[in-house]
Amino acid sequence: MLRRFPPPGNRTRRGILEDVSATTAIEFAILAPLLIGVALATLQAASIFLVEAFFESAAEEAARIVLTNQTSSLTVAQFDSAVCAKLNAMFDCGQLTVELEPLPAGPTNLATLLPQFSGGGALIGSPTVSVGALAPPSGTDMLLVVMYPWPVFGGPLGLNFANLGSSAMLMTSTQVFRIEPQ
Repeated sequence: MLRRFPPPGNRTRRGILEDVSATTAIEFAILAPLLIGVALATLQAASIFLVEAFFESAAEEAARIVLTNQTSSLTVAQFDSAVCAKLNAMFDCGQLTVELEPLPAGPTNLATLLPQFSGGGALIGSPTVSVGALAPPSGTDMLLVVMYPWPVFGGPLGLNFANLGSSAMLMTSTQVFRIEPQ
């Protein structure tokens, strides 16, 4: 049964309260921002996980280059280019940071060897790749750290994955391996 209401100027209070013709539009207007925010946050998180998988795989391949002694004839710049070549086109090689160094013998606090950052997210000091680290002797434990500031965008719900001061998320892959005797 279709109910007829008087024109808006002649409505009674009871007629206005019983009018349900725009209920769906009002409910959508209330819920739409929440649903859109959740969808955007889900897309952001999914893209971060996908990019981290590519990044971790490239760092493992870079460690494999050192492990298989393919770096003995490379310069530091050539090694950086070889690491960058393992990444796909989503990454800007100019922002890639690579550190390769032998681990000291004996018990070591690994945190002291990792690159340090300021509160604003700036790298303190510069990472090192020594030429000697590119041709390590057998039995040497090695540390390879590859870092990249991946840009992230805050969502409408205030969700922000950035851990650097410049709306970027620092992606880091740390590889520790031993050069085995041949």
